Amino acid sequence: MAFRVSKICTLFPSQFVPPRFWLVRNGQFKSPSRRNLSKASERYPRPTQPPPSFIATPQTLLTDSERLISRSRALYDAIAGSVTRESATFENAVLPMARNDNENALETKLIGFHAAVSPDRELRDASVAAVRKLADYAVEALMREDLFQLVDAVLKRGEPLDSESQRLLEKEHRSYVQNGLGIPAGPRRDRFKEIKRRLNELVTSFHKTLTEEQGGIWFSPQELDGVPTDIVSNLAKGTGENDGKLWLTFKYPHLFPTLRYATSSSTRKKLFVENENKCNANAARAKEVIVLRDEAARLLGYENHAQLRLEDRLLKTPENVNSFLNGLVKKLAPQGSKEIEMLLKLKKADLESRGRGSEYDGRYYLWDHYFYDRLMTERNYNVDQNKIAEYFPLETTTRNMLSIFERLFGLVFVELKGKDRDAVSDTGKGEDIVWHEDVSIFSVWNDESEGSGFLGYLYLDLFPRGGKFGHAAMFNLQPVSLSKPHYIPGRAAN
Repeated sequence: MAFRVSKICTLFPSQFVPPRFWLVRNGQFKSPSRRNLSKASERYPRPTQPPPSFIATPQTLLTDSERLISRSRALYDAIAGSVTRESATFENAVLPMARNDNENALETKLIGFHAAVSPDRELRDASVAAVRKLADYAVEALMREDLFQLVDAVLKRGEPLDSESQRLLEKEHRSYVQNGLGIPAGPRRDRFKEIKRRLNELVTSFHKTLTEEQGGIWFSPQELDGVPTDIVSNLAKGTGENDGKLWLTFKYPHLFPTLRYATSSSTRKKLFVENENKCNANAARAKEVIVLRDEAARLLGYENHAQLRLEDRLLKTPENVNSFLNGLVKKLAPQGSKEIEMLLKLKKADLESRGRGSEYDGRYYLWDHYFYDRLMTERNYNVDQNKIAEYFPLETTTRNMLSIFERLFGLVFVELKGKDRDAVSDTGKGEDIVWHEDVSIFSVWNDESEGSGFLGYLYLDLFPRGGKFGHAAMFNLQPVSLSKPHYIPGRAAN
């Protein structure tokens, strides 16, 4: 419970690769006109919980993280000072820390969120620094012997608990053990604590480097032959030594269309290889993370990091995972080989048809796949993604996707704009409840058949910009608890 890193850091959200047709057809990354998804504003009153405000400054982020740390430390000190192993119960030892976790999570996730989306570099840097402070304190809290002894006593006493409380108790006990308290006090435990702090530093630096990445390649228009005009026409034009060239970034709206449509294999190869090798500073960090995670796992008595991570998961052991994966390979590899043969034939025929037969070397490269997989789909199945894209402008697609969720799950999405935003904002200013002008915000309700109750807010941030998290992602901004029952997710896509 003790202020876990997993409850602090939102720097690694769930990710997905968005289909290209989510972009507006003309390639202009401008915010769509906004109107209420559901004509329900009259039937659904002002939400019972205001959304969070995004008015933080670099100083307030650091101050807030220190305040949360001080509050938690004071609570833990009070519990450790008033409860003994003999008097420890779930009610007086475990539950207060769980409630503190819930309260902290309402702020810690937002503190970390700024690092992924804020247009202000100083604010992003402060967010990373604040998350690092919180993560370092999480290591300290989870290695408090006095708190562990209380949780251990409650678990061993075996008091009758409901299933949810029992699961929480077991999970918290395991967290203490896996965070170093299963190691006898002394040099080995001290080394474990040192490793955990270093891992926090490496992970936050790794993510910051990815978020700040602004790389790309200058290509001539000829090198981009085949790439859709709506992409090429909106690329930045070079000057000086790059006069006549176009700047293609590694962001999704540029990367994937180019890999799918550029007829030049050398262009695709250059783009693929450069993208895979961006953020070189992270290579050393990743290597160190792997080494330190292995060392930490061995200090805890495991054979490797995989064994530690799998212990409380479905397949339990690395052997079971490898068996499962090898079984998939055995079943899927023959069909995969047949498909590669088809793609190789397609590649050869394509190069010969364009007078480039000499380029064919009988190999199918990673940078070939997006292009020839798309070509095979078009020729064999008569599916043209560019044509499909014409029917899926962003505003219409978003509206209809949310309408599907309305019908399936008995929900209502009401877009907030103008005075509606002012009305729900704690500050009275609608611009304070979003982090960028392109962000859409919806209040989410049960429909009338489900009782019309307020559920939470949904944010959509769908356009690329400098300093924004470089992949499509889903962030849980404020988790649900009994005291704060409304769910506030944010969707960020590039």
